Formats: sequence, structure tokens, C-alpha cells
Amino acid sequence: MQVSDTLLAELDSLHPRQRTAVLHDGNVVLRAGPGSGKTRTLVARIAYVLQTQISAFRGVACITYTNAAAEEIRRRVLRSGVRAEGRITCSTVHAFCLNEILRAFAHLTGQSAPQAGQVLNKTATEALLQRCFDQAGIAEVLAQHRVPQSTRIRRALACNENLDSFDPREVQAARLYEEQLILRGEIDFEAMVTRAVHIVREHAHVRDLLRSRFPHLVVDEYQDLGGVLHELVLALRDLAGITVFAVGDTDQSVYGFTGADAKYLTELAGRADFLDLELEVNYRSGQDIITAAEAALGLSRGRLAREGAPPGDVNLEQVEGGLADHARVTCDLVEQAQNKGISPERIAILYPARGRLLDDVRSELTRRKLDFRHEGDDKLPTGSLSRFVQRCASRAVTNYQIHTASGADRADMLRRTQAPSLASLARAFTTLRTEAQLAPSPSRLFVPRALQLCLDPEELYPAEAPALAWLEHLRAGLALDEIAARHPDQDNTSSLDDLAGLCRSKDLLLQDLARGEEVIGKVLLATYHAAKGREFDTVILPGLLQGLIPRDVHSGKQWRKPTETELAEQRRTFYVALTRAESTVTMIVGPGYETRNGYWMSLGPSAFVIEMARRLFPDEQT
Repeated sequence: MQVSDTLLAELDSLHPRQRTAVLHDGNVVLRAGPGSGKTRTLVARIAYVLQTQISAFRGVACITYTNAAAEEIRRRVLRSGVRAEGRITCSTVHAFCLNEILRAFAHLTGQSAPQAGQVLNKTATEALLQRCFDQAGIAEVLAQHRVPQSTRIRRALACNENLDSFDPREVQAARLYEEQLILRGEIDFEAMVTRAVHIVREHAHVRDLLRSRFPHLVVDEYQDLGGVLHELVLALRDLAGITVFAVGDTDQSVYGFTGADAKYLTELAGRADFLDLELEVNYRSGQDIITAAEAALGLSRGRLAREGAPPGDVNLEQVEGGLADHARVTCDLVEQAQNKGISPERIAILYPARGRLLDDVRSELTRRKLDFRHEGDDKLPTGSLSRFVQRCASRAVTNYQIHTASGADRADMLRRTQAPSLASLARAFTTLRTEAQLAPSPSRLFVPRALQLCLDPEELYPAEAPALAWLEHLRAGLALDEIAARHPDQDNTSSLDDLAGLCRSKDLLLQDLARGEEVIGKVLLATYHAAKGREFDTVILPGLLQGLIPRDVHSGKQWRKPTETELAEQRRTFYVALTRAESTVTMIVGPGYETRNGYWMSLGPSAFVIEMARRLFPDEQT
């Protein structure tokens, strides 16, 4: 098939290794470090396959780690000029397993698809796990602290891996948990993947149908998706004959506490039927930032900045006091960056974990009236329906900001806006209705009037408008209560009522509902993990103190020192944080910190920072 001029121009602009990955006619493992253009390569691969390798009646499945990443990839493919609407399925692994395997083939496998309220939420998962702990004789262990460990055990069980490193009682509890899910007719997100693997392995006709619909599978962030997904990929590759394009980076493997392991990416890359490629150019960061980050990682990868890129600024700020001083200096740096003309949403304050540091930074940001959004804020209900409402709120707030601006300010906002598009909201709405087993929209391009209100200049909602009236309008206009009542995810059952209750009791404004989304004019405050996959002009890292990073690990009822494996993962999360910066990264250290109970911990700067400095300046005394 002929390549379009648009796609041909994109291919010509790629680095030779990127182009090789895109054009290879077989399986590929693409090792892509921070800022290496992996999303651009992935999107080009999907567009190339859709246009030249498969018929118009077949498509590509793309599995990502987050909903935001899935939407970004889908949006960029649709903008590539390739006929992709209806031919690309881009979703998280759980959504793929639920919608494209469990639900799609329930009538062929004899296994019923999850019905209303049968997908357990966090609270129900912890309650059931606690019951299993009680039965296994470890009632003193709180399930709410052991869900990640239980997930690791369940993944090991599903992959027939060695269980000697786990507490036998917790292994028994994990087995009981799986049995209870089946007896109760329920499912959780982990079980979705496990059951999908069994279906693919056991039903040849399902494999044939999957290969017919998706002859190509793309998997993003492979190093973070764990052993069960690896088993699913191998089944789709070896049993179904689907061509696999896997993208990952062992240096950014940071979810080992749930069973993810970079060894699966390495194993895939070592197969004879896969082309193993590595991208070496970092198009995001300056060379000084790259060098500092590799020093922090303790491994010299030899990655280079793009030709002509400024070197970037790597700064170390030393405070004399505790975490309040870290917060003060952090806000000073935010103000300095804004005074230089850097947009607030291009500034990130990243911290290792919740605690006194987060409390002090939030307090100082609020005191100085610096607009920020904290992704770790847990006041809003969880679930895809609540997430959809928040995205609509983000669209409404951004629309108001754009249309009330003028001239150059409006053009600049249009260029910088990260809020969801109307098309992406319409797709999300259609997906929610499908998952709730409701009739789909009249056409794929149908956009309900209630969604149009997010963009219609005549129906603008200021960011300071009361959230309740807006929510009720959206709720009624889209019949969201019908979705909530019939959706299989328990998180969605009461989320609308919970949102409305919060709006009433807390007098929430529209901008409060939008805080989980990209909003122009707000600095990001997030953990290292939450910032993964993003990029910012300026990154500020307060609290780089021994005891905070690296930190102790909670195990059962007590805290302990991290193992070598856990310490290496914490080092990688620090590396991830550093590599979010394009132009400037500032690390803040000091003599120690106060705990929430008021105890002073005089442990000095983080060992990671000290080791980084020694590698960067071996001839100087640290």
C-alpha cells in the first residue's frame, strides 16, 4: 500500500533507529529512555501499520499503563492523517482484558461478563482480603497495608513462579481470595488479566478472532506491567500469531512493589523472533541534566541530548533548617520561574511520598496564593465515572480561560492547553455506556449537547462558579445516573452522589472538580511515580534527605530498611523525577527534618544526592 505524504514526511524526520523500529515487518522491542521520542515512534508505528500493513477492516490494539497515556496516543494517531477511527483500540491492560476479551467473548467461552457492581472497588477489595487474612490466621495484619504484596503473590501464582520469598500465610490468603472471587461471582482488576490469559490459552477460536481483529499489538511501558501481562503477550504472540511491538525502559521500572519486573522486557528482547533496538538520543533534557540523572542512577548509559540543545541547569539548594525551609525555598523557586515567563503548568514540584514534606509545601503554596493542583488529593471519589466528570470540568475551566482572554494571550493558551478535547470526552462517554451495557450513541461522532456546553462560548462556566449546579446539569443532560446504576465497577455506583455531597458540604467550585486534570495556570505537585511519563520546563525536588529518599518500607505491622532490590527501585524513581526536566532541575537538601510527631531526624542529605555528587565531581570533597 502507498504511504501518504504526511506519514512519509514523519518517517523522514525520524532518527534512523526510530525509523527502523517503525518499518520493521516483525516483532520489535524498543528500549526507550526518558525523552527519547518513544511516544512519537510508537504513534508512527501504529500509523504505518494501519496505512500499509493491514486491511481497512482490521486494526491495532495498544495497551498502556494509564488512561491518560492511552488517550494521548489515540489523539496523536488520529491527528496523523491516517484513517484510524474505529481501527485503533487504545486502553489500559485492565480495560483491554475486560472489554476486548472477557466481555467480547463471554458468549463463546461460557463465562459471563461482569455485571453491575461486580468489579470490586478498593474498599471491597480490602474487606475481602481482610476476611482471607483472618481465615489464614493473620488477623493482626491489616489488609489495607498489604494489597500490593497480595497482588505480587497473586501474580506469582498466576505465572507459576517460586513462592519461597513470601509468607506462607499470605500465600494461603491470596489463594482464598481467588476462590472467594469465583464463589461470589465477583472480579477485581488483577483477576481481569488472569482470566483473560486463561481464555486466550484455552480457546483457539478466541485467538483466531483476536488475530483477525488485531493482527498487531503495541504495548507501552512494558517494564511496569508485570508477569501476568507478559504471559498474555506471549500467548497472543506464540499461540495467536499476533505481531508485537513492545516499548519500555528497564531504568524506569518503578512498580516492583506490585510485582512488575524489568526482567520480562529483557526476556522479550532476548528472543530470536524479536528485533531489539535502543534509542540513545534524549530530545527533552539538556546534556547536563542527562549526565546528572545518569550519575544519580549509578549507571552510565551514554545518552546524548539532541544536537544544539542548551545544556540545561542542575542546581543544588542547601537550607539550614527543616522541611518548612524546604517549602519556603520551593515557593521562592516557583515565583522566580514564573517571573522568567515560565507558565505555571510547565513547573513541577515532585516529592517522594506523603508526609510532613507534602503538608509543609501545600501550606506554603496556599499561603502565598500560588495556584497548584495536587494529584494525590484523595477527596474526590475514584472510578472512571468520577474521572470523566473531572475531565469535563477541566474542559469547562480551560474553555472559560481561553475565551475570556484576548489577542496574544488567547493564542498562547490555545497552544498550551492540555485539557481533554470534546472528541475524547465523547469517546469516554461512549465507552462508559458500553461498559454499562447501555445502547451506544447514535453514531461514533455523536456529541451530546451537554458535552457541547463545555465548549460553547455562550454557556461558559467560570472556574469560580459553584460546582454543584454545573454537576447537576451535566448529570441530567447525559443521564449519568443510569450509567452509575448499571456499570460493573463498584467505584462508579455512588460516585455521582458522593461528588454532589462534597460539592454541597465543601462549597466546591468548578475548578475544584478539575484539579485532577491539566489546567492552565496551575503548578503540578505530585509524587515521583505520578510524574512518570510527563515533561516540564522546570522541576523542583524538595526534601532530598536521608530517611525520606531513600525511605524505609512498611512490611506487615512494622517498618524496615529497604532490601537491595527495593533500594534500587527507589533510586530509579529518583532518576525518573530528575529526567522530567527540560531546562532546569533544582534539588533541595539540608541537615534533617521533623516527623509529623515533631521528632527531629538529623540524618543529612539523601545518600542518592551524595553519591551523585561524588560521581559528577570525583576530585572534590563532598
